[in-house]
Amino acid sequence: MVGGAVTIRPDGIGKILVRVPNWMGDAVMCLPALDAVGRAFPNSEISVLARAGVGELFAGRPGVHRVVIDDHRGAHAGWRGLLRLARSLRRERYDLALLFQNAFRAAWLAVLAGIEMRYGYATDGRRWLLTHPVERPRSNRALHQVQYYMNMLLPLVGETSAPAPVLRVSPEEEAMANRLLQEHGIRAADVLIGLNPGSVYGGAKRWPPERFASTADRLMVDVRQRSPNPVRCLIVGGPGEEALGEAVARRMLSNAVVLSGKTSLRALKAVLKRCCLFVTNDTGPMHMAHALGVPVVAVFGPTDPAATAPFHGAASVVRSPVECSPCQLRECPIDHRCMTSVSADQVVRAAQGALAGRVTR
Repeated sequence: MVGGAVTIRPDGIGKILVRVPNWMGDAVMCLPALDAVGRAFPNSEISVLARAGVGELFAGRPGVHRVVIDDHRGAHAGWRGLLRLARSLRRERYDLALLFQNAFRAAWLAVLAGIEMRYGYATDGRRWLLTHPVERPRSNRALHQVQYYMNMLLPLVGETSAPAPVLRVSPEEEAMANRLLQEHGIRAADVLIGLNPGSVYGGAKRWPPERFASTADRLMVDVRQRSPNPVRCLIVGGPGEEALGEAVARRMLSNAVVLSGKTSLRALKAVLKRCCLFVTNDTGPMHMAHALGVPVVAVFGPTDPAATAPFHGAASVVRSPVECSPCQLRECPIDHRCMTSVSADQVVRAAQGALAGRVTR
């Protein structure tokens, strides 16, 4: 029993709607909790409700029967759009809503959709909308987001230990990436170093373009010494980050392929899987690459690695311990010292350590 509400029994739940977080990185960090839901409700039909930019991440995932898109900027914008989405969800007759997104709108939508049991953290003034509110952790210590999502389920599924998120690439996604790479002159045998210089969250999380360029040039020399195959550099990023990708490429001595704004989420996943190393800011693609088993070197500044660094596994975090970090701000109001004080030498050393002992084909 949770908060005095009716006990949720797996054998009585036919259909579950899981509202996942809006940001790509948070959605990846939510995957272990989503998998735990599948284990706890093996006979239930699980649908994922996600925004358009994130929904592709869950397509074809084991245990997920359907992905429903919340088109919050289009068909589901405003109150009329919310009601339109609620009516479509009501027709599905869900028994339980699990709300990993902490927003008031997520709980209100579940009410409008007629979902009898509504389970989630009691945040954003929505306690009264939840039949099964869960108290948010109040520890002063930073809790990693992977564990934060898993802890929400503790009263429900009883699992306490969260594994690292895992993503897999389907044959269809691999074919999509291969076509894209071939169009840009990259062959199957080429060894790829990936760069992600952008951040949708804001400029405060972006390491300077010239340092990405310098780091990439030095790493390409290093990898060429250990690989018999051609070494290429890929620059990735989301829509709107094309100019930033080109800015990094212009500063490089080696030729780089700029894929910023040119990949779907599914194609990006397969492109990242091809990389022998991924150098990145604290972003969604950082979590994707890590979940795909790619060695990651991540530059952190305004955000707290204790909460959002890659969770376990082959990843290195590079940061400068300045007094104002972590501030969690989107834009730096002073001199951006948390990022500018991280040198290319530091990132190159971390990358060399990540590659040590690895055979590059």
